Amino acid sequence: MARTEYSEITVKSALNRVQHMGFNWSLNPYQGCVHSCVYCFARAHAKLADRDPGAGFSARIGVKINAPALLRQELSRRSWKREMVAFGTATDPYQPIEGTYRLTRRCLEAFRDYRTPIGLITKGTMVIRDLDLLVELSERAKATVTFSVPTVDREIWSKTEPGTPPPDKRLKVLKALVEAGIEAGVGMAPILPGLSDSAEQLKATVGAAAAAGACYVWCNVVYLKPGTKEHFMDFLERDFPQLVQRYRELFPGGAAYLSSGVKSPILETVAELKRREGVGDRRAWRAQPPAEPVQLGLAV
Repeated sequence: MARTEYSEITVKSALNRVQHMGFNWSLNPYQGCVHSCVYCFARAHAKLADRDPGAGFSARIGVKINAPALLRQELSRRSWKREMVAFGTATDPYQPIEGTYRLTRRCLEAFRDYRTPIGLITKGTMVIRDLDLLVELSERAKATVTFSVPTVDREIWSKTEPGTPPPDKRLKVLKALVEAGIEAGVGMAPILPGLSDSAEQLKATVGAAAAAGACYVWCNVVYLKPGTKEHFMDFLERDFPQLVQRYRELFPGGAAYLSSGVKSPILETVAELKRREGVGDRRAWRAQPPAEPVQLGLAV
């Protein structure tokens, strides 16, 4: 992994208008992500914005220093309807640099003060630091925290998410949040054919989520748009060359999405495991990448 460089940037807006995702607004205090997940769908967004979707996506992080102040301005407008905001959809809000800049915490303070509900998604364990704010926000509006845990298989985790805390540590923090009264759950996404989709792996992940007290579990399978696809295929050639041909067949030509014949059995297996474990899904929205192509409104 390359040495990480941070640059302070200013943006024109904090809230991003989103279409066709089950929620209308998103917020990302950072640009790029040190978690270095090989499958990250946001690499495709970086490519569209003429930024490096490969090593640079994880090595060069933009810090949106004016985001909290802009957010307060936007939430204070008379036109703001206190709609749900998806927090951390394109980059993790709890990267290590958050400990220095505290952008996520300052944004949470704004949501609390303006009684705006949020759905936060993260692979970071630093979220426990903001438990006090999440509790207050839950009381004033709503706060849902989703921990991205695609698999609890430690070998696959270490190779596909090299910059993230181990899955068991994420689930430990999830348990603490649930015990404090926060609605927190697990997003098993993306599930990777041939790497994390075996019956044993899926059972272990759903079981671990249930044991941690997850209020819900949702899942999705990998999709590979330009930017993400090249990076992921390079990863396969380096670490799992035996799977390269299979993925070429799964994603032929410019295809970005798996066929229903491949995807449906995985989703059905997870659904059955959730029923066995008694894990419900109480949310009326989902902050995970959609199963079909979408149009995103991205901040500058």
